[in-house]
Amino acid sequence: MLRILGLSTVTFNDIVERIGITILNTFVFYLVSNILNLHSFFYFEEGIVIILSALLPYILAPAMTLLYVVSYNFGTLILGQSSTVTPSMIETFAIMLVLLFVAPILVEIKFTSLQGFLTSESLLGVFISPFLVATGLSEKGRDTKSNLISVIPVLYFPVLKIVENPAGILSNPLSLVFPVTGFVLLVVASIVFTRGSILSVLGVIPLYPGVALALGYGLLSINTIVASVLGLIVNALPATINNFRSASQSKSLIQKEKNEVISQVEQKIMLINNIKGGSANLPVELVTVLSDIESQLKSELAKINSCSTSECITETYQNFREVSENVDKALNEAVFKIVIDYNNVVNGIRKLGVNAEEIQIPPSLKLTEQDANTIVRILNTIDRNVYLTTSRINQIVEGLEKTLGGKYTRLLVTDFKSLEKISQVIGDEAIKRSAEECLAMQADAVRELRMSPFSDNKIALSRKLNQVIIETFSMDKLNQIVSLSNENVTLLKKYFEYLSSKKDELRKIGLPESREYVKVIEDLTFTVNGNLPVCEIVRRVYSFISVINDIDEIVADIQSVSALFQLLEGLKDVIVVKVTEEGCIGLDEVGIDVKYGRFVVSWLKGMGINAVMKENNVCAER
Repeated sequence: MLRILGLSTVTFNDIVERIGITILNTFVFYLVSNILNLHSFFYFEEGIVIILSALLPYILAPAMTLLYVVSYNFGTLILGQSSTVTPSMIETFAIMLVLLFVAPILVEIKFTSLQGFLTSESLLGVFISPFLVATGLSEKGRDTKSNLISVIPVLYFPVLKIVENPAGILSNPLSLVFPVTGFVLLVVASIVFTRGSILSVLGVIPLYPGVALALGYGLLSINTIVASVLGLIVNALPATINNFRSASQSKSLIQKEKNEVISQVEQKIMLINNIKGGSANLPVELVTVLSDIESQLKSELAKINSCSTSECITETYQNFREVSENVDKALNEAVFKIVIDYNNVVNGIRKLGVNAEEIQIPPSLKLTEQDANTIVRILNTIDRNVYLTTSRINQIVEGLEKTLGGKYTRLLVTDFKSLEKISQVIGDEAIKRSAEECLAMQADAVRELRMSPFSDNKIALSRKLNQVIIETFSMDKLNQIVSLSNENVTLLKKYFEYLSSKKDELRKIGLPESREYVKVIEDLTFTVNGNLPVCEIVRRVYSFISVINDIDEIVADIQSVSALFQLLEGLKDVIVVKVTEEGCIGLDEVGIDVKYGRFVVSWLKGMGINAVMKENNVCAER
């Protein structure tokens, strides 16, 4: 119904029919207006016919044809010019009704096509109407039956000729040979025109003589030539369009297939670049494999880009799949080897006391987005562990320089295999010897120093040092040596800061060695707060250990020592006389504890009297 009303999407044949019927209806109405004397509003009525024919061709075509058939046969009756209906009028009306109206209306009803009316209205022979006689039967894409029935109106002329002059036909039957032959040729042409291929245009071969013979125009008639050319155009144009569309669709399909394959190849190339960019220090063997893979994929991409046929694309895609399988295998083997080699390096440096994270061996990998991300994560994990391990080793090396003194080579790492250079640090005999000696000296110094105010700290540090001494030499031991050395220096700084706070009290007690003690405190305070290596600091402290312990003992009992010297000054005459004249003086005689005897000896030496301790007595040295 929508097509009848002209509201649906129309095809090329619909456009041809709509234009053709609009033109033919114009001429048919012209004939009807002449028969029925409709001249008063002719142009207006003609305009209405044109508009309605263009908008409603499926209604106007049968209406105008039927109007013409009735007017042609019964026009005099309609106008009142005659009241007689003759048998010949009935015969002509029946012939025209069947051939020019019934046959086309069957095509319209059965096939929703105006082909039949294009043929029937063009037979009326007004002006250029004959030019359109072949347009209906030459349509492409129609049902064969539709084209065949559309030829039937052509029988109108020979049938009418037989009816009007049967005697003449009987006397000369050969006169029907040309019309019948022409009709047969038109039937053949209508069948050929329905072929689906471009060969349908061959229908113009029987069409041309068919029009000339069936309608009696002659082979050189302008009607024959134009009708044949229009029939050829009506059939060839959609055939050409269909072929162009098929070629375009085929090309589009090929391009689509090509783009799909190109997209797959480019996706894999992009994944390769993602893997390359996923690590700043790609292992050399992986770089080689990735470069080879990228080269293979780019080669396949170039082959695909050069394809212009579906067969080429199919063949190239099959090759690409084979290459992809080889690429997956090569990539999987490369990553597997990297993980194994890395874990072996990790196990090796663990034996040296360096802890590093192992990587779990991944399942079989392919060059997919998910697996590419997995590979990047593996590479990032290796890079991170290498960085952390290298930083830790170099921090220890830096700590050793501050602890032992000297300069040591830093660990330079280009990839995880470079971690094996850690053994050069651990295996350096000079480092090992210096570290062990420094550790032992620190243990002795901490053990022998009194450090009365920090005895708890001293004991805790001494235990740590002794524990590390018995451990097997390793990177962890070196790290502990650095750490404990820093702890030792920190404790010494606090200790000498404490001793420095007692310098004034040492000066006041009157001990002859006080000046020397203060000088030692000042020198060692400067030393422990300087930039010397830890071991050098400890060595210098250790060289004054007896003096430091004397100072520590005095400072720890500073009140008693101060009181002692006050007592000695009060008993100065007695003590000097006893020692110089009698030779000895018992400490109990003057109420001095024997543990302070060395201070009495020092006091006497300060006055120029050489004295020594003999049991509980201070005696002059002879």
